[in-house]
Amino acid sequence: MPFRFAYVGDLLQKLDDNQQSRTGQTINSNIVEKWFWEHRASFTREDFNAAPLLSTLLPEKRTDRVFFLQSKTLARLISRTLGLGISRLQVLEQWERPGTGVDLGDCVERILLDTPNVWLEDVTVEEVDRALQNIASNCHFSSPSVRASRANSSVDKELELSSLYQRVSPRDGKWLTRLILKRYEPVVLDPNTIYRGFHPLLPTILKVQEDFAVAGRFLQEHVRRKGVTGADLSRDDLALRLRPKLGVKVGRQPWHKGRSIRHCLDMSRGRISCEEKLDGEYCQIHIDRSKGHNCIQIFSKSGKDSTWDRSKLHEAIRSSLRLGQRSCPLKTGCILEGELLVYSDKENKILGFEKIRKHVSRSGAFLGTEQDSQPHSYEHLMIVYFDVLMVDSESLLGVRRSQRRKILEGLIHCQEGRSQLVRRHIIDCDKRSAASDLRRIFAGCITDRGEGLVLKSDDPYFDFSTRRRPYGSSCIKLKKEYIGGFGDVGDFAVVGARYDAARAKSYVLPNLKWTHFYIGCLDNKDEVVRWGRQPVFVVTNVVELNATQMESFITHANPPYQSEQDNESIVIKIAPGIDMGKKPSVIFTDPPVFDIRCFSFHKEGNTDFWSPRFAMVNKIHFDRSYVDVLSFTELQDAARMEKEMPPPLDSQELMGWIAALEQADPKRTTGERTSQTTTITTVSTVRTELTPSPVQSSKASQRDTMPPIPESPLSVMRRVKMTQTTTAELPTPPTSSSLEPPAEDAPLVPQVRVVETLQKRKCELQTASRQSKARKQRPRDSPPTSSPVQTSSNSSPTPRGALADITSSSQSRDNASVLSRVANRRMAGIRSFRMPAIPAENSSGLSLASFCTAPEQCGCAAITAAIDAQSSDIHATASLRLREVDDTPRARLRHSTSALSLPMGTAPTGSTSHELSCIFSGTACPLRHVSFLLAPCIANMPWLTEDLFSKHGISPADFITTAEDWKCMASSASATRIGGCESTIGSCKRRKKIVLVERRRKEATAAILQEIEALQLRRRNGRREYIPVYDWRIMEALTNEEERHKCLPGKVETRFDIRSAASVWKKYWVGLA
Repeated sequence: MPFRFAYVGDLLQKLDDNQQSRTGQTINSNIVEKWFWEHRASFTREDFNAAPLLSTLLPEKRTDRVFFLQSKTLARLISRTLGLGISRLQVLEQWERPGTGVDLGDCVERILLDTPNVWLEDVTVEEVDRALQNIASNCHFSSPSVRASRANSSVDKELELSSLYQRVSPRDGKWLTRLILKRYEPVVLDPNTIYRGFHPLLPTILKVQEDFAVAGRFLQEHVRRKGVTGADLSRDDLALRLRPKLGVKVGRQPWHKGRSIRHCLDMSRGRISCEEKLDGEYCQIHIDRSKGHNCIQIFSKSGKDSTWDRSKLHEAIRSSLRLGQRSCPLKTGCILEGELLVYSDKENKILGFEKIRKHVSRSGAFLGTEQDSQPHSYEHLMIVYFDVLMVDSESLLGVRRSQRRKILEGLIHCQEGRSQLVRRHIIDCDKRSAASDLRRIFAGCITDRGEGLVLKSDDPYFDFSTRRRPYGSSCIKLKKEYIGGFGDVGDFAVVGARYDAARAKSYVLPNLKWTHFYIGCLDNKDEVVRWGRQPVFVVTNVVELNATQMESFITHANPPYQSEQDNESIVIKIAPGIDMGKKPSVIFTDPPVFDIRCFSFHKEGNTDFWSPRFAMVNKIHFDRSYVDVLSFTELQDAARMEKEMPPPLDSQELMGWIAALEQADPKRTTGERTSQTTTITTVSTVRTELTPSPVQSSKASQRDTMPPIPESPLSVMRRVKMTQTTTAELPTPPTSSSLEPPAEDAPLVPQVRVVETLQKRKCELQTASRQSKARKQRPRDSPPTSSPVQTSSNSSPTPRGALADITSSSQSRDNASVLSRVANRRMAGIRSFRMPAIPAENSSGLSLASFCTAPEQCGCAAITAAIDAQSSDIHATASLRLREVDDTPRARLRHSTSALSLPMGTAPTGSTSHELSCIFSGTACPLRHVSFLLAPCIANMPWLTEDLFSKHGISPADFITTAEDWKCMASSASATRIGGCESTIGSCKRRKKIVLVERRRKEATAAILQEIEALQLRRRNGRREYIPVYDWRIMEALTNEEERHKCLPGKVETRFDIRSAASVWKKYWVGLA
């Protein structure tokens, strides 16, 4: 019996009215359930076909149907169908005007209200479904099965639609228009609510057979069987009767996003498989051997049949399953899941996602490839299998994942570059080391430049039982961008916007003028900053705002705008592939600034540059101008660094990511099950967790050399005044003072304090270190005590030395290392500025000093700064050639402290250690203990050597122009240590070295790198020393960032993303010497 389309209009209109009402809203699911109950008699008839109704209620699920009708094209068809004149045509076109708040469906309803149709007969759901099927069958972008259903050689769209629009009511005409456009907004129907409302077993059926027509026939058979037997079908019977069917796509498991390591473990239990997430296209492969050579059928993630679009993959599938050979393990067929990728035989690796569009067509057409290179002979498609759902008519949906993996390994014959099984690790979530294991695996994935992990529990593919555990039979997707703060890119300018009527309906905001915003980067930032030239922007993405952001943008930003024709303020460049060729309707003359985050970088179709992938607005900046946004060159450099930088050869970056992931986990409250506990004491950090976490290792060397957390060095020190105030209160001890051995019964200091003399600080460090060791030996359940710490009788006391020996003793090194880690711990809501870690052969010998002055640790940071001030780096400067300086006040101040013959970094007696300091960060400036080597082409640039360097307190003694000086300095420093350096306060630390070059001059850069390599510089342990090389413009960027982010009284700064791909250090990275 036909089902009237007016009944569907009733449901949609009730949901729309409920959405628009401000008070007394009813839950949408209750409205849907009540509607299905009212029409239950029609749905339970034996001759009722569920497919047309489900296709009408959920048009977005019919991805196999493509109508090739957008709003403008449909409006022209409706105009001809209804025979509209000029006045009514103007009413129909009101949806295009920004701020009207109506879409095309509202305009159709208004026209039919003014001139109603002559009622002939009711329009049925079956008629609407048949007309849309005919229209879709005439479009070559529809699936092969839909195109094959076409009866005639051609279909007249206007004729098909005229029989509907000339008979519907005004209200039904509105919903019919939105049905054709596949957008019911602002009404959003939940598919599971629709399925359950129609029949309780329909959600389970569609999981196994994701096709409305097939599921409808299954339910019809069930209704007939129930009419004969009188018994309903239970879930257990359904699990036995229902099985996958070749040629019908199987639904996918539920997917969840992991927001942290702890969040992932909270959703898991038992043994889980940590599989590598690949950046490709999902494939569900059906093999039906009864079809002979054409036995392969491939479904995409959306459910569309893409067998012939992915024909280049067929050969890899045949060889992996040995189809056509006697050794083929299949009798009738199978259903497999895998990921389609592009492999390069030349580079012996999997290529990026953007390479797929050259090898895979879309319904026979290659889209977005105008700016791409031609497919090379050494590039080809490959398949990576990760699951099997059916083998020889035997369903594996109820089989555990571990067993399915064994079956899959027996089916697939792996070939390098053609077919393989996904790489995985097994973790037992019931063990205490689960968090540490998962953290280490995920950190390894990040350092290998992988996309992420997929965590799968050892459960059946689908759970048909009535008692389901939360998150059972589901997958957890873990990417670093899902973890807060790891996916920030930077600031982008909003150069234009356009209006979409259907999208505007979902905001429920009056007079909304814009829905989509065009963001871009400055292409001539240097010219704009220096000479005030007209800004030129390159549009990289189009983003949308959520309701809260949109309301804030309209209220506080509301920037001035002009039409694209009248715009003369800025110049914008929009590639053809941006927003599918759509252009902004307005141009913002004073572009506002959005803080953007993304998942990675990619090259959009028909573009030749890198842009953020899945860009999202993280924040709207109302206090910044377009001059502060990223330049286009900076974005491209950051993207190339992210995509093309090879994995590190050592474990420095790996250990840093493990520590960062540990800090990203939310803190547990008392009484919760903990996988790790962190306690910060006076000078030690005690962690109770099983290995192999780098921050809690049984080896002291691993604790002492814990690498800094990987940070985006674009972040800047935010606590300048606090640091300077704290360090100013610390008196400078005399250089000739010595330390007395501390008392054995010194009590435990409950918190970090700022003390008055260096002697007292040194004593407290030693005492606290012994007490922390005693606490580690004390049973875990024993309460802390304030009584003096007793030394074990069977252990000999640690001998103490004089001041000259303290910094070189193992105990003091432990104290300094632990104290440095405490001082460098990032606090929430505070920005920090760190030097990047330098890769080398051995991670234990690598560490660049990190700087942090969190308010909670000012005392600890001040102690570190004070000790460092008395333990300055010693370098001989007998052969150091100093540049001529002018007789300016700054220059006189620079040389007024001591004679130039003193060792570099050593203060003369009776004076402070550093007369010059950074004007932004003071003594906490990360460039304070760095020795620079300048390339000859930039050595005489006053802008660099006098202006930029002086702002950071870098004197001519801190940079050299020839690499040979480093060799002489190392020899002199060695002689100084042998000759009596131990009598001075502090240790003989080596200065960190950095090379600044003009990277545009490649030959000059290569020459200075060869000069450094010829020196064969060595560390104290005899290993090769690696020196980072940067472009000199890093000094400009650091200076700008420090000036922009310097701490102001009463200003609370949000934490800058320390892992942002837009890092200053990454942008200007050249290489290692």
